[in-house]
Amino acid sequence: MSPIHYTIRLDDMHGHRFDVSLTIQKAVLKKLTGNGQAGLILQLPAWIPGSYMIRDFSKHLENLKISTEQSKSSLKAIDSHTWQINDLSMAADLELTYQVYAFDTSVRTAYLDQTRAFFNPTSLCLRVLNSKQESNSIAQGLTIRKPHLANYLHDSQYELWEVVTGLSPKKIDSHGFGDYEAKDYDELIDHPVAIGEFQRIKWTSHGTPHQMVIQGAVKRVDEKALARDLQAICNAQIEFFEPTTKRAPFKKYFFLVNTVGDGYGGLEHRNSTALLCKREDLPYPGQDLKKHSAYEDFLGLCSHEYFHAWMVKRVRPKAFIPYDLQKPNHTQLLWLFEGFTSYYDDLFLLRSARIDLKQYLKRIEKTWNMVLRGPGRHKQSVAQSSWDAWTKYYQMDENTPNAVVSYYAKGSLIALGLDLLIRDKTRGAHSLDTLMRHFWQMYQLTEEGLAEDDVAAAIRFLLGPKIYEDWRVFEAKYIHGCEDLPLDRWLPRANQQIQVQAQYLANAHTQDAERIKQAWGIRTSAVQGWIKLTHVLDGGLAQQAGLAAGDYIASIDRERVTPNRLNQILVAASQALNTGEDVQIQAYRHETLLELVLEADGLSIQESLPAQYCITVQ
Repeated sequence: MSPIHYTIRLDDMHGHRFDVSLTIQKAVLKKLTGNGQAGLILQLPAWIPGSYMIRDFSKHLENLKISTEQSKSSLKAIDSHTWQINDLSMAADLELTYQVYAFDTSVRTAYLDQTRAFFNPTSLCLRVLNSKQESNSIAQGLTIRKPHLANYLHDSQYELWEVVTGLSPKKIDSHGFGDYEAKDYDELIDHPVAIGEFQRIKWTSHGTPHQMVIQGAVKRVDEKALARDLQAICNAQIEFFEPTTKRAPFKKYFFLVNTVGDGYGGLEHRNSTALLCKREDLPYPGQDLKKHSAYEDFLGLCSHEYFHAWMVKRVRPKAFIPYDLQKPNHTQLLWLFEGFTSYYDDLFLLRSARIDLKQYLKRIEKTWNMVLRGPGRHKQSVAQSSWDAWTKYYQMDENTPNAVVSYYAKGSLIALGLDLLIRDKTRGAHSLDTLMRHFWQMYQLTEEGLAEDDVAAAIRFLLGPKIYEDWRVFEAKYIHGCEDLPLDRWLPRANQQIQVQAQYLANAHTQDAERIKQAWGIRTSAVQGWIKLTHVLDGGLAQQAGLAAGDYIASIDRERVTPNRLNQILVAASQALNTGEDVQIQAYRHETLLELVLEADGLSIQESLPAQYCITVQ
């Protein structure tokens, strides 16, 4: 048994609770507490690396207690996720038991029922520290017990359950149940665990075994398509970072996929990723995958999280070394680590020939227009957005589009713009690839994090003082400033076959309900037959009229608004506004009727709408 050892049982499936026991050997107690002179500290992380929000995982921890000869010791809560144990006996090991409620389908926490189990150790495994908050890199063990499933499943179904994780096995059975080990707590928590029945897709990329395991799909996926496409993407990324050796920074890699009716997300780890997607996002035999845009998005998600194995899991902000999992770790560089990854995830779909240039440009177009539709881009820079991720980006509300810019989306446009700038100034001798490979090479030499100004230093070192000066202007405008990137000029200059055309509401407003919503500055949802305004954007016609997020629209020009008739009514109202007629709106706010008036002509509608762009290839 490892010096610090966790045993996980899955026997309370209907209650959705993992049973956890934590054993700390007496030698470790002596080492951490100075032979009993100081107390022992237990902490559950407040957040998980890669998801920058305090989540207080301890809210799901129940019945923490000492269960061995150490029962005379006292257990005292220090804060919501920290406990101290005093009066320890050095003559015996310490064992604690507790339960963790697990019913969250996201990739960040833990889930348990009679159909599947999943957990990140950040949700289940208390960290063992001394009073100085040190753990001295003590080895950690994890045992996963076979569940007693007689009360839940037929025996034949039980026999199909397996464990899949990137943790190093120590002694496991043919289904993966048994003992795993990690050299320290940081390694332990960087390996999610999936348990249940899986569809498996296997391939090798440059000598490294890879697997995708899928849960929740109700029919067989197209395994050949997945293996072919994922192998191409993984090959391309390994070759990108290691063009000579073609060696991955891990010995094996797992894509752990949970499919649901409605969901999307991913979280990176050092040799695996946890993914969430809709069942319809996956490929199935007989489908025309060239027309399967949702599958294209899924491959983009896989590409994104795989790229993180280099950028974030190894090359990472200096502010993250080491992670402090009890409080926010602020950095202004998420526009680089997440934004540049968002740029390369699509680029590797192109480079691996999963999509063609036309499809790739449509993905750029979609991201670009999405950024331009957010008024918050004029108020918050991507550097500020990175710093404020903990309280703004990850805690969205009805005002988020008016106050926040996405460091993912605009960060990817910044990567594109910088790539075009470097290629232009060096006449194609260098690109953003030069910078990314440099970061990877420097990490392998030093294993140090990226400081806030290391990008500027690398550009000066690699590309010279002239491009460095161009970078400083670029950085001031688009990274620390709030200017829109002029991609409408840069893209055609980079490739004369690319055409960029601005589109305005005046071109299509009489029939295009979605464009009218943009002009009005509203985003809506259907709630029990009503139309609810989820967001009202700054500067839009709706805000000028006095509408607010949370309002329920009852009628427009005396016609009742329903989800089925919304688009039709918006088109009619837009035509009225264009001829100079006022539009009467009735809405309910806090169960009180409001009567409002929209006043505008065609020109004011057009001015309320940011330009949108269409990118084509000649």
